Amino acid sequence: MNSLFKKIKNKINDLFSLNKINPHTSWKNLLFTFFIIVVLLILFSLYFLYQIRNQQIFKIIYSAPSSPNIVKEELLKKVEESFERRLIIEKEIKNNLKSYSDPSL
Repeated sequence: MNSLFKKIKNKINDLFSLNKINPHTSWKNLLFTFFIIVVLLILFSLYFLYQIRNQQIFKIIYSAPSSPNIVKEELLKKVEESFERRLIIEKEIKNNLKSYSDPSL
């Protein structure tokens, strides 16, 4: 049982050992990864260009202009009357200011 633990421990230590780091394989992996990314970007760009040239993407769909909504005159009159009432109330308040005596005196 102890030998099994020692083997597992040695394998884990080998994975995290800094002595076995090889910069050549790291650079190789990085270059390969970025090469794949660049190839995928080029393929996507070519497909996108193909879609644009065939007008299959960014289509502009023209729709007939809709008729304007007709404002109901009754509702418009109600709104106008409410503003007139508010204006009258505002004028009454401004003109009929009551003077109050100061209670602290």
